[in-house]
Amino acid sequence: MNVLVFRTNINSGQRLHKAACRLCKLRGICRWSVDMEDRDCVLRIETPTDLTNPYTEQSIIRLLTRAGLQCEALL
Repeated sequence: MNVLVFRTNINSGQRLHKAACRLCKLRGICRWSVDMEDRDCVLRIETPTDLTNPYTEQSIIRLLTRAGLQCEALL
């Protein structure tokens, strides 16, 4: 599995719903979660490690930014 980790502003049910509406439509994501208890509201996305996986940190950031959410990669 490839794990992408992000700092977000997903700290409410409304923002979680916005993110879920976008992330649930993406094929190839095995699992995702948001830790709203963490001060960075960490979003973790698990994707397959194969070469056909189209999701990068930048593509996820773009997707969530377009939804009005803040998102930046955590190293």
